[in-house]
Amino acid sequence: MKRYAFILAISITALLISASVTAGSSSQCPDISQAQKIGDCPTEDDMKRMFKIHCGFERDPNAKKKTELCDSYGEYKRRKYNALWESSDKEFMGYVSCAVPPAEIKKGQPTSIAISQKNGLYKITCSYQSGAKLSMRTRSVCRVPGVKNSLMVMRAECGANGKPCKFECD
Repeated sequence: MKRYAFILAISITALLISASVTAGSSSQCPDISQAQKIGDCPTEDDMKRMFKIHCGFERDPNAKKKTELCDSYGEYKRRKYNALWESSDKEFMGYVSCAVPPAEIKKGQPTSIAISQKNGLYKITCSYQSGAKLSMRTRSVCRVPGVKNSLMVMRAECGANGKPCKFECD
């Protein structure tokens, strides 16, 4: 459990200081075929222990379930059986399902890009056919070219007809 907390802490730190997107730069979603899994998938025992702790069964078996995540172990595992992946340039990271074989994940093509902003931090999320999502955070102001800024989230479908998932940052 400590290992996962350590990996999470390093990941968040790396994402927050990720600032190599320079002023006026244009970039695109990373090639997931070059991405690497940098964390281990949790074991079945780890998953069961995390389920019991998260859902309160270990402390008080009569405690109310915290969320719909605790409705069943199967649902909990479906949503939490993940490992950390990062792009080859180490700019994008994301938790990807361990239920999907790495070879299948690496075959996924980008399908969409979304940019959201909260408290001056921009989050660029690239979604892939394999269900994987890799995200990057930066303090640079970012946008999807040709998409009207809603001040909350900008989304664009891409990948179809060879259209790349591009974004620009100032």
